[in-house]
Amino acid sequence: MKNKLAFVLVLLMLLALGVLAGSLVYSTILLASVVNWVLVREWIPLASYTLLGIVVVITIYFAARFVEQSRMYRLPEASVRNPLPMTIIIPTLNEERTIGQCVESIMKANYPHDRLEVIIAPEVRPRCRDSTPEIAAALSRKYPCVKVVPNEGPHAGSKAGSINNSLTHATGQIIAIYDADHTIDKDALIRASAEFIMDPKLDCIGGKVMARNMDYNLFTTITGNESTVLNNFSRFISDFLTGNHSIYGSNVFLRKTVFDRIGGFDESSLTEDCDLGMKLIRKNCHMRIDYTIKSYEQPALGPRDWWHQRVRWTRGSMGVLRKHLKQSAKERINLKTLNTILLYSLSTGGLLFSVILMGFLGFMLYVNVVPPIILIALVLPLAILFAAESILQLEEGRGSISDILLSIFVRPWIIFAYSLVGVYSVVLEVLDAERDWEENKRI
Repeated sequence: MKNKLAFVLVLLMLLALGVLAGSLVYSTILLASVVNWVLVREWIPLASYTLLGIVVVITIYFAARFVEQSRMYRLPEASVRNPLPMTIIIPTLNEERTIGQCVESIMKANYPHDRLEVIIAPEVRPRCRDSTPEIAAALSRKYPCVKVVPNEGPHAGSKAGSINNSLTHATGQIIAIYDADHTIDKDALIRASAEFIMDPKLDCIGGKVMARNMDYNLFTTITGNESTVLNNFSRFISDFLTGNHSIYGSNVFLRKTVFDRIGGFDESSLTEDCDLGMKLIRKNCHMRIDYTIKSYEQPALGPRDWWHQRVRWTRGSMGVLRKHLKQSAKERINLKTLNTILLYSLSTGGLLFSVILMGFLGFMLYVNVVPPIILIALVLPLAILFAAESILQLEEGRGSISDILLSIFVRPWIIFAYSLVGVYSVVLEVLDAERDWEENKRI
């Protein structure tokens, strides 16, 4: 109750700040209009339309670049000759509904089984409450390249610990990590191997993660490709602006030797993938994104799962930024690290600013200073990005016209829910609330 009450109070304070800022601007405009009424009647609407045009042009440019990188290209010749030995680690907790689909999709991939090692890393009882360990054991009997490494001992209790424990058993030159709810594209592994073969200096490569089962229920139909666009495009922008990106915790590939330089995963972090990404950046590791390396994850099936997952991501990112800012203050850091920390700090702060902006625009619309079309400027960039992703999925036979329409007219407004996620996450961090990890429901 304390957390929720504080959340409501902070939310109202931020909205009030926006209204206050709007009233000050409105007062200034009124004073200026005494001298020149054209300022209100012509220049402000003109400035609004100009801003909208600039936003559209910039968004279309980035959307086109994003789409270009996401299209399927011909397999590199290096991929089919002699793929590198690869170990795939699948940490699992109560994933009896999904682990079989995940492993079967890996076994059907275009990759020789004699160059492949799959480690299923289930949590042990009492934390494990279903038949995941038994299913994992059956899969290891079915496929010689699959083995089970239970996460027990000092590493037990977290996804990061499960991966760290499995790394000591891994024999591949390349380490791939997949969540148990993922299925992969048939060419995903061979494409990743080719990237490492063609670039011996490459340390890490991340692929594109897309939502599957989008038509499971009304909620998944509405949210659709929301996580696909926001997760992948945020990494694209980061890579474009800074040359680095925060890695996503699944469909990611690293040379095993990298762990000798950066250590393992932080087992205390809510977002161990984000933390590992910052370690890679600080060590000046060579990273890349290839959006033709594709995997498909199950989306949040309802509002509760969606909310808790986004809060965990946001709180985890805040914790990672705080941790690495403290460490950076004690040592010399490279420019790429500084730029990446600054970019992600601005994006986190932007969630709070967006609430102030809502209060500001609400007041300005109430006093009829700005035209209602200015609201479109807030969501139009997302509409373009969501529509671009829906068109890509339509090309691949996974989308539909109705999905494109939802991307244009409905999904962009989800950004306002993200603003609430940001405020709530900040409140939880300030109050040092317990860091819960709630399991998502599976199909």
